[in-house]
Amino acid sequence: MDALIEIPGDRTAARFAYAAAGLGAVGVATLGAMFAVEVPRNGPYVFGTINDATGAVFNLAAIPVILQVHRRLPRTGASEAGKWVVIASCAAGSASSFLLVSRQLDFKSSTAISVAAMTVQAGWFLLAHRELLASGGYPRKLARLGQAIGGSLLVALPVAGLTAVEQLPRWIRYGVGGAGVAAGAAAWIAWPYWYFLAGRQLGHGLRQR
Repeated sequence: MDALIEIPGDRTAARFAYAAAGLGAVGVATLGAMFAVEVPRNGPYVFGTINDATGAVFNLAAIPVILQVHRRLPRTGASEAGKWVVIASCAAGSASSFLLVSRQLDFKSSTAISVAAMTVQAGWFLLAHRELLASGGYPRKLARLGQAIGGSLLVALPVAGLTAVEQLPRWIRYGVGGAGVAAGAAAWIAWPYWYFLAGRQLGHGLRQR
């Protein structure tokens, strides 16, 4: 029989995880709607604004979940530094989205900050879940999904950036770069599901498997 491992804050973090899962799902849907409906018509970007606002709140909701999962990592200097770096990235990503919605920051600047924040979070997902998987005291499905999301985003984001380099041949921009976009999109779509699974596990204590 699996042994329950529950530490103070798990159930509170579970609520934030479910909130992040819902917000992430809305973010995926509105971004898809923006590219399908608003980008071809060049506006009015109602879906885009909803996506930005949702992303801002998502980043805040993610913080308690990341902190709670991080408590299961061995406490080292590098681990503690990494924790605060990823939390700062969440805060920066949230702030940039709020500033974009309130028109205090331009789209390119906000996008650059958001991509940087996502990259840092992806790095944490990869490294933290690799360590948790090796420890053997963490749900393997959750750890493997976290690793896959983090690793995929770290590879996909710079490759997807090739689509913006106009000097490159079209086959690189739209072939290689397009593959990066597809891989990054798949990982991003899976992100809310990870938060849903995390909420379910935290709500009942994380089980050893």
